[in-house]
Amino acid sequence: MFSSPLFSSLPVALGMFLISLIIVIGVSAQFTRQLERLCEVFQLSIGMLSLLSALGANIPNYVSSALAIAAGHSDVGIGIIVGSNIYNIAIILGLCAIFDPERTGIILDRQEKRDVGIIARYALALMLLSSIVIFCLPGQPLLTTLHLASFTNILFPLAIITSLTTFSALITHILRRSHGEAGTTLHHHKHVPSPTFWHILRLILVVIFTLVIALAGVLVMVQAGQTLTSDLHMPSILAGLLVLAVATSLPNTVVAISLVRTGETSACIEEVCSSGSINTSLGIVLPLIFWPSALLDRYLLLLDLPLLLVLAVIVVICILWGRIPRSLALLLLGTYAAWVAVRFWL
Repeated sequence: MFSSPLFSSLPVALGMFLISLIIVIGVSAQFTRQLERLCEVFQLSIGMLSLLSALGANIPNYVSSALAIAAGHSDVGIGIIVGSNIYNIAIILGLCAIFDPERTGIILDRQEKRDVGIIARYALALMLLSSIVIFCLPGQPLLTTLHLASFTNILFPLAIITSLTTFSALITHILRRSHGEAGTTLHHHKHVPSPTFWHILRLILVVIFTLVIALAGVLVMVQAGQTLTSDLHMPSILAGLLVLAVATSLPNTVVAISLVRTGETSACIEEVCSSGSINTSLGIVLPLIFWPSALLDRYLLLLDLPLLLVLAVIVVICILWGRIPRSLALLLLGTYAAWVAVRFWL
């Protein structure tokens, strides 16, 4: 699906994969810094920072998934998003809690718990709704025995409409959220002078340029990764669920860690939650409206989606509690490693 004659040689594919990986990580870090400066110039809220970061950093995820679903590879497309969302929660939040400058894990104050909690609950609702959408797809005998044709014919469009309505409500909430209340705006690390027109234009152009370079690098990395997994005789579903999901999530990793290292802890968590909502809505729900097809991998329903929902519930609970301790971060990292091992074993 993503293969190209340019990557037909295994050594070339490996070299291109490593080179593009380094480029993507460096450019994504620069993208985050410039985006934060742009948000500070316009006095935008943390929610807008997290939303813009998520939209930019996750373009490779939902574009790759949409292309896969459009090509008739629903398992691969859905796997990219599900694998990416599991990675975002288990790996990115785990690493952010470990690398937090306070060395005590992630801690939220009362205002941050309220604001981030709303975004996290939206993300959980969208993941649950997308699970219903995926459940309604036809599949292998084990899956079709769980389906009632007349029931799913009604449930599928209802779940689609509810998902898109929920996503629209999330975007509306972020846009309407106050910019001036304590805890809702970005922490200003230094005095920001009144920007000139050319300064603002330069920031915008740099943000766009770094985003384009990051996207191009990820697309090269995805194609090279597809060649590597094919040469290693890895099933396409695992290639999407693990390799491609991780590859397309690397910019998001850099963005989130950069935010937490600069003191924007709540923006980091919101970025991860917003990423899940954006990936789910634009990478699964929206493409399946136009290109619904059969689900062939039963473990997406029986293992991967339940794990994702459990992780999303844990995130909501931690946000309501107001902290993500390092001990939980290590547990999240271990859970991801165990899931990868089980997935390869299956």
